[in-house]
Amino acid sequence: MTMMEFTKTPHCQTEMHCGTCRNLEGGRAWRQGIAAHFSVPEVDWPCPKGHKWGWTGPSRGLGDTVAKVIKAVTFGHVKPCGGCKKRQALLNRLVPYGAGKET
Repeated sequence: MTMMEFTKTPHCQTEMHCGTCRNLEGGRAWRQGIAAHFSVPEVDWPCPKGHKWGWTGPSRGLGDTVAKVIKAVTFGHVKPCGGCKKRQALLNRLVPYGAGKET
């Protein structure tokens, strides 16, 4: 299958794995798995939707937005703990965003 066919899959259409895919180092194993099923130019292929490396995907809710703000303000020096991730999930459930809305 071609990259054009990949763009028609739920993976690409819903952007459900964009945060993983656009992680240059951490997402390489995921991209290698995709490359095993689709004809891609290279393992570190450019995003068909135009997302740059490091793009974390759309925010699902307030928890994702708060996490992104903390990461930006601390320049990534504050790593989320288990409690942080639980609060992020709770805020996402309490204040969800509509599909596709980015912050």
